Amino acid sequence: MAQFSVSEVSNRSLGQEGSILVTGTNACTNLRGVFVAIQFIEDTVFDSTNGLIAETEQLFPDDAGTGTAIDADAGAAIDSVTFPQGMTIFGRWSGFKLASGKVIAYVG
Repeated sequence: MAQFSVSEVSNRSLGQEGSILVTGTNACTNLRGVFVAIQFIEDTVFDSTNGLIAETEQLFPDDAGTGTAIDADAGAAIDSVTFPQGMTIFGRWSGFKLASGKVIAYVG
């Protein structure tokens, strides 16, 4: 396993391993690890099936997980939620599929 300096770890957590502009509705799977941030450049809705796939369900917003590992009754799945233009969410996702909108997804 590779060891990284403090600076390298910080850079990776901020998505400096690369990024991808997604403007269509094809599934997007990260072949280099996980996405650590998703910036919405247009109002965006994730697909209701395999829309946002968290690396660890219930720890990050997900299309199926409800976040009960953080709070027993306050988490909700992102199904049908509109993320507004200009917003950025942070977490760890292996992939996603848009129903509408445009995003830049950052690799960490």
